[in-house]
Amino acid sequence: MYGALLLKGANLISDGSELLLEVLDPGLIGGLLLPVLGALPDSAMIVMSGLGGTREQAKEQVSVGIGTLAGSTIMLLSIAWGGSLWVGRCDIQDGMAIDRRLTRSFDLTNTGVTTDESTKLNAYIMMASALLYLTPQIPTFMGEAHDPSAAGLGGILCIVALAAYCAFQVLWPELQKKKKEAAHKKFLKHSAIILASEFAKNAGTILVAENGELRDDALKCLFDKYDTDRSGTIERDELRKMMMILSQSASTQTSIGEIDGDLEYLMQELDADGDGQITFDEMRGGLRRWLRDLEKERKSQGGLHGSIESTPLLVAGADQEEAEESDDEEEGEEALTPRQIYMNSAKLMIGGTFLVALFSDPMVDAVSSVRGRVEEETSHIPAFFVSFLVTPFASNASELVSSLQFAKKKKKKNISLTYSQVYGAVTMNNTMCLGLFLLVVWYRNLDWNFSSEVVTTMSMIFALGVVACTRVTFPLYMAFFSLSLYPIALALVYFLDYVVGWQ
Repeated sequence: MYGALLLKGANLISDGSELLLEVLDPGLIGGLLLPVLGALPDSAMIVMSGLGGTREQAKEQVSVGIGTLAGSTIMLLSIAWGGSLWVGRCDIQDGMAIDRRLTRSFDLTNTGVTTDESTKLNAYIMMASALLYLTPQIPTFMGEAHDPSAAGLGGILCIVALAAYCAFQVLWPELQKKKKEAAHKKFLKHSAIILASEFAKNAGTILVAENGELRDDALKCLFDKYDTDRSGTIERDELRKMMMILSQSASTQTSIGEIDGDLEYLMQELDADGDGQITFDEMRGGLRRWLRDLEKERKSQGGLHGSIESTPLLVAGADQEEAEESDDEEEGEEALTPRQIYMNSAKLMIGGTFLVALFSDPMVDAVSSVRGRVEEETSHIPAFFVSFLVTPFASNASELVSSLQFAKKKKKKNISLTYSQVYGAVTMNNTMCLGLFLLVVWYRNLDWNFSSEVVTTMSMIFALGVVACTRVTFPLYMAFFSLSLYPIALALVYFLDYVVGWQ
């Protein structure tokens, strides 16, 4: 029953998060919001595992905490990552997965998923955060396992890293937005030059002379075309007509609001004296400046020094991606306002979080009773292995289920969110959960005897992280590599504890 209620809560969180995709960046949702919600049960279990009872009891109980932490991380890297690849796989064509198309149900190399480039950054952050394990571990390798100050320092570093990660995830979409705006402004200038060149050709002349300068006769023809009232200046309404032509020549749909925004930018660029009117000299000066900027960029990128007439009209990369994703909304659905989206999403996510928070403890108690019976019947199985295998499926139910549900949509945007969520959840384990665990170790003055767990966890993070940060398309066979990390991790802990003797 508790498992069914946790599943219901996870479904609500998943539905609320998917609504936010309409108004927020996938990296912000998957990299911060979902991992924070998903890390709450783990954090509570880790803190409670070491605070109760005597110091000797705490030493025994923290093995449950480290088992939960390691098991949660490796479960996300194996089952959540590999399972999402399996359920989200699509046909791969020209190195990219085609959204919503699966004609080969089982093909290890020609089916898979593709994420966006920004998802790789979350994988880099995940690997960097794993280095925090070294703070308490290095003294242990040096023979100083009982060094509470190292655990205390590690806990502080983890909390600082958590704050920095949260700030980055909030600010990163704004940085991306600024990059898109800069690319769009460059696209506007480029489009204006191309439009002027095409008009000059139609008028029987050329825009750019052999010496690379703009021809006044071609510019005069262009100016006269849009100076419809023959006032000798181009006013805002006349420039707006030219903007409409520019929007029709592009391959992306442009709203009236976007045209008005672009109009303001072009007025600022061309209206040198700010009187609300563009003279011929102002237009000529602005177009010459734009042409020089284009030539400088072409040279800096190693391009050919050809004429502007040979340059195709290209859409900025960010605009093209938005055009490709413009069909994400289902036909026949009434569009919601951003306010409605936020309100509906908040209701779903608060309800889901309430269910997860309310029934996580009873579920963990149920799991603990199972662990107790297993230990009584097989006393040679340590508590770590039981908590490593069983507890993460209760404490990380929301992350596991929401990852698989997002991946089932079989779209690039959803799989990017899924993997951002996985990498973000591991980062949360490496910062918030590990930080709380280290502060408990420091507060209770406990020994740090978790070398095998640390080595195993870091090894699995880097094993998948190196793959995740070096490519955006993942064929189906990589799902089996990911799923193999779970038994490999168990075998490695056993080997280090009982063969090498690190226990």
